[in-house]
Amino acid sequence: MRREPNPIAALVIAGTCYGSSYAAVGFVSGTNPMVVTGARFAVFGLLSVALLEMSGGRRGLPWRTALLHAAGGSVGLYLAEVTAIGLAGAGPTIAVVGSIPLVYAAAGAHRDGTSLRPLVPSLALTLTSHVVIYRSALDAGDQPLVPLAAGLGIAALGVAGFCGYALHATEHLRRRPDISPPRWSSAVGVACGMFSIPLLVVGGLGGSFGSPARVVGVAVFLAVIPSWIANTLWNRGVVAVPRSLAGQLLVFEPLSAFVFVHLVALELPTPTLLAGELLLLAGALLAIRGVAVSAPAFSGSSR
Repeated sequence: MRREPNPIAALVIAGTCYGSSYAAVGFVSGTNPMVVTGARFAVFGLLSVALLEMSGGRRGLPWRTALLHAAGGSVGLYLAEVTAIGLAGAGPTIAVVGSIPLVYAAAGAHRDGTSLRPLVPSLALTLTSHVVIYRSALDAGDQPLVPLAAGLGIAALGVAGFCGYALHATEHLRRRPDISPPRWSSAVGVACGMFSIPLLVVGGLGGSFGSPARVVGVAVFLAVIPSWIANTLWNRGVVAVPRSLAGQLLVFEPLSAFVFVHLVALELPTPTLLAGELLLLAGALLAIRGVAVSAPAFSGSSR
């Protein structure tokens, strides 16, 4: 019998892959955000068409749902991220988008009818880490107030859209066990590819293409790692664990984002930022322990 991947490992790796998208933006700084977003999802769409044809074709898939998930989750969030980074900088943007674990964990527990009590210590650590990280990001930045506020507002809209998408996506996957996670990831990828066309057109009218070769290279990376692979792993893991825990494991997205940004910039984090990142990690590990202790039937083992 084929063994499914460990759901916790799948979610952790998915979060790490999602986090790599922040660092990739640094390689195309100055390029119109719509061009970057459109190029990413154009490649994702083409890749998904090929993969979908190899896994049974397009029949039997709920395309309206796929379009909604693409708009609210993949395309909407990344466009918000890229735009916010351009206005407010990577640090403040990651700090705001990094609140997704808190928002999703609370909303997921409410929708599942589960208690957040086992996750209270983890949520407290995660909230504290965001206060520390946000403060460090503001201290390190020198952005004018208006673009900073606009960028943070756009990032907050991305958080709201993603959490709404993620809640609905989980319910959809649980109702449709006949659709495998890779197949659904490909379906959403095709839908993302459809949105890429207007993004590229509007972005092209705004200019600021940057280096075409670099944009294409970044687009291919983004289409494979934080798009198809991350979505597939997330889809596998989220149906097997409580949504409150899945939300907390999303802290690996901002955590890995900071690590990747440091590596790309070839610089060490400040002591304050490092403390915030370690608090993020501690919160995630505490969440795993809290759920495992409160629900012994859930072992996180392969199914």
